[in-house]
Amino acid sequence: MARRYRFRQVDVFTDRPLAGNPLAVFPEAAGLSDGEMQALAREMNLSETTFVLPPSDGGALEGATYRMRIFTPGIELPFAGHPSIGTAWVLADERRFPLTTPRTEVRQEVGIGVLPLAIEVREGATGGAGEPPELSVGEVTMTQGAPRVLESIHPADLVDLCTALELDAHALGWAEADGRSWDVAGAAPTVVTTGLPYLVVPMRDRAALAAIPSERAWAVAQVARRHGCDSAALVAPGTSGAVADADVHVRVLIDPATGIVEDPATGSAAGPIAVYLGRLRGARWARQRLVLEQGVEIGRPSRLVTEVDFEADGSPLEVRVSGGVVAVLEGWLTLP
Repeated sequence: MARRYRFRQVDVFTDRPLAGNPLAVFPEAAGLSDGEMQALAREMNLSETTFVLPPSDGGALEGATYRMRIFTPGIELPFAGHPSIGTAWVLADERRFPLTTPRTEVRQEVGIGVLPLAIEVREGATGGAGEPPELSVGEVTMTQGAPRVLESIHPADLVDLCTALELDAHALGWAEADGRSWDVAGAAPTVVTTGLPYLVVPMRDRAALAAIPSERAWAVAQVARRHGCDSAALVAPGTSGAVADADVHVRVLIDPATGIVEDPATGSAAGPIAVYLGRLRGARWARQRLVLEQGVEIGRPSRLVTEVDFEADGSPLEVRVSGGVVAVLEGWLTLP
């Protein structure tokens, strides 16, 4: 007997269709095997596809609203940003849990644990006399995993990183609009994680960042692997204009073994970037907000908003990433 599974596709970290990062969501995935989930992610051929399941026993004890599994075309991930935001939006849009204004709190179970999300809920027109107002779903904010700054790149690896990026070492470092600047010694590429580790690579000039070919992802991944990760989050000051209020321009190059080489919008990298820059700027007992522009070079401009709370000693305490979601298409998949 044939099995049918419904899916929806949304664009995440955008306010218009055909921008941001596309995501396929299977809202009722019970009955799919691990191998079928991986094959379906390969079939959808997006950076990630998610499968929604009931919480595990442990997740239910921690108050999880649902469980989500995340697959790239090549591997399963324990955590990711745009799948978390996009899946929560789809489930809210389908009223899979009660909505309350102005925000609805839910908890998702993923591979790294149970994490909270806040969903913006707006009131629209009333349905008629005595009818409650219609509700619409807005931006979603996810709280990420515990932020940790793991290690800076070894000096011996810096030459290999520059070779992989086809850049001179003088291109690395950071420059602020107020005139402060750091060379590569003061702003070294560093591995930071809020659930997935990324090699955060600061660059002085946005044009130099924009010129790096996506095909350098494989070579960059070889260097990143030496430091316990497989992706590099490249960041430079300023905006191309695609996101008018962006503070920084971002590109994320990913190990091609995942099935992709460059991501249009990477929520799991946005947190580490914000942690890195906040620490570089000496944030103390403060909340740092950062708007990121990503995906421009591959035709998928995306807007990601991060907030990081720093303790008095400069340690990052909590990281949140927000973004909009737009529905694009939906359909059914039939399996034997």
